[in-house]
Order: sequence, then C-alpha cells, then structure tokens
Amino acid sequence: MTTRRLFHILVRNWPLRLGAIALAVVLYLGLVISQNARTWNGPVPIDGIDQPAGTFLLTSLGTVSSIQYIAPLDVAAQVTSSSFVATANLAGVASQPGGAPVSVPVTVVARDQRIQVVGWEPATVVARLDPVISAQVPVQVDRGTVPSGLTAGIPAVSPTTVTVRGASSLVSQVTAAEARVAIDPNGANVDTNVDLIAVDAKGDVVSPVDISPSSAHVTIPVSEQQVNRTIPIVPNVTGQLADGYSVRAVTVTPLTATVSGPGSAVNSLTSVGTASISVAGRSSDLLASVGLQAPAGVTVLGPSKVQVRVRVQVETGSRSFGAGVVLNGASPDRTYTLSVPDVLVTVGGPSAALDAIDPSTLYVTVNVSGLDSGTFTLPARFTPPAGTTLVSVSPEQVQVTVTAPAGSPSPSPSSSPGF
Repeated sequence: MTTRRLFHILVRNWPLRLGAIALAVVLYLGLVISQNARTWNGPVPIDGIDQPAGTFLLTSLGTVSSIQYIAPLDVAAQVTSSSFVATANLAGVASQPGGAPVSVPVTVVARDQRIQVVGWEPATVVARLDPVISAQVPVQVDRGTVPSGLTAGIPAVSPTTVTVRGASSLVSQVTAAEARVAIDPNGANVDTNVDLIAVDAKGDVVSPVDISPSSAHVTIPVSEQQVNRTIPIVPNVTGQLADGYSVRAVTVTPLTATVSGPGSAVNSLTSVGTASISVAGRSSDLLASVGLQAPAGVTVLGPSKVQVRVRVQVETGSRSFGAGVVLNGASPDRTYTLSVPDVLVTVGGPSAALDAIDPSTLYVTVNVSGLDSGTFTLPARFTPPAGTTLVSVSPEQVQVTVTAPAGSPSPSPSSSPGF
C-alpha cells in the first residue's frame, strides 16, 4: 500500500513536473550562455544564395552588424569577420520589373565548428529581384572638347550597334553605348579601340549593365584649323651685277600677300618670298613678273604673280694718288728747284673708272714760262683721267726757285708770275 501510494504521488501531475524540469534546464543553459557568449561587431557581408535564373539583384543585401557566439577562449581570441558566413536564400523571391521588395531571413554560421553562433542582427533583409533582359542600342562617339586650333572630322565607329544586357529597369533606360575619346592637342588622328559606356537620353551613365562587345574601334580625322594672314612680300634677287654697278633699290607691287593654311604653319611666317630673280651681269634696271613661293601646305590667295623692279646704279667713290710735278715752259738755261717733289691728287667717279687709273701716269703741271731768277709760288694744275673728276690737289700751290746762269741779267724777283 505504501509503495503504490508513493508511485501515485510521483506520477500525479507529471506534465507540470516535466515542464518544470525543462524550464530549469533552459534557465540553466541561458545562464551558461549569458556567462560565456561573446559579440562580434565587425561587418559580415550577406551573400544571396539560390537566386532564380534570369534575375538581377537590384540592391546589395547589406551586412550583418552584430553576431553573438560561444567559443573556447583560445578560439575566441582569433575570431574575425571572415570567421562567419552570412546568407539570405533568394529562391522564393519573385522577380518583376523594378523589383518588388521582399523580406528574406538571414542565416549566419561559423566556419570553425568550435564556434557556436547563438544570435545575429539583422535577422532579415529586403531583396529586390528584377528580370534580366537584352536590348540592341546604337554606338555613339563623344569627342569631348576639341583643342583650340584643331578641327575634328566626322567620327567612324565599328560596330555601329551593340547588345546591352541587365536588369529590365536599367536596360530600359539605356539609349546608346558611348565611346568617349580625347582629341590629342598635337593634332594626331584618332584611330583606337575605346571601351563603351551605357548612357541614357541625358548622357548620364547607366550601371551596372553588360555591353557586348564591350569596346568599339573609333577613327576621327583631325587637322589644324585653316587661317588666313596678310604678310609682306620679300623679293628674292640673286646674282652679281656687272663690275662697277650696285643695286640702288628693289620694289615690289603689291607690297603684301594673303596666305592660307594650317595655323601653326601660317602663324610662323613673317614674310613670303618671290621666285628667284637673277641680275647676273646686268648694268641697267630690271622689271620682272614673278610668282610667290609659299612653304608646303600654305597657299597664296589672290594674283599668282607680282611685279618686281630692280634699280641699278653705277658705283662711285674717290681715291688719292701721288702725282709728280711737271714744269711747263721751262727755259733750258735756268735751274728750277721745287719745294715739293710731288703732290697728292684726289679724283672721284665710277669705281670702274677709278680701278682703271694707272698711278704712274698721273702728274700735275706748273707753268714757269718767262720766269727769271727768283722764288715763285705757282698753282699746280691737274687734269683728271677720263670718266673721273678732280676732287682736290694738295698742296694747291708749289714754290719754285729759278736760278739764272752767271752773267745773265737778273730782273727783280717776283713772288708770282703775272698769269
């Protein structure tokens, strides 16, 4: 009787007693966990798994910001963000254009089995799946700003169309695939492969989308801008004139010409020359009609020929020579003594005439006709050679002493003859 009563007491209200035991175990485990649980606050990226084919995840799933875990002390000391894997299963998320937001639970597990994950935040994330579509769009070229002084021609691009693939909400915005190029300031032609960028109607970049092919070949002819400029004309006179002649003046009509060509070539010019004009051996003026010679790539606008006049003159100068003194009218019975043996004569005229002078033939004359004994100051006379003129005689007067023989009458001396 006693045994049965004891058994009855034990099994009476057994569900309550079993629940009490379970609660005690939970409280005990909670106490243990609370005493040993640690928190990792480093971000762990959330990866989507089992994403339906043909869909595009519009936004990032974010990160897990806080993880509670239990681990031995030596293992806990080595925990990093890479110690955990956070995932969100996208298998049940329906896709639609624009991607309707769907809440998806987050799962976090540890890579090391000695680490027990007991909690994390956030517990759920929002996922947006958009159907993947494709579209054909044209390829267009953006030349950017063309450097000053250059002209860019019409671009050529290959291929002219490409396929854009991605989320329907993004692909629907794409109006073109753009090849952006930069024109070289040195004026080099564009001939290169360029990566393509998806853009909308405003020219803004649409991303992320895939472009196939991802690049295009672009060619753009580049040249310098044509400029016009008016510059002086410089005659090109060559050759040597005849001896004794020189160029007095060279004139050209018109004085200036307008040239056209690339800016760098035209702006470097200070003048434009004429064709060669030869004056070799000439002794007279020359009037010639000649063309202009512009550098390669530069053309002359207007008349093709100009008038050039070369004025020739005789070269002149002066030279000095020593000339002996010749007495005119000397009497054989008189002795004549000169104050100087010769004089300096200077003649002028054309260079050729001066060059032809033989100094040994030059002399001055002094007229001593009718002079008797005495000292006389007489003018020195000089006749210049043909083609020249007398410039000066130095000294202009020569002192002559006349001595008569002994026994001859001696008239009174005179300082100068009466002629």
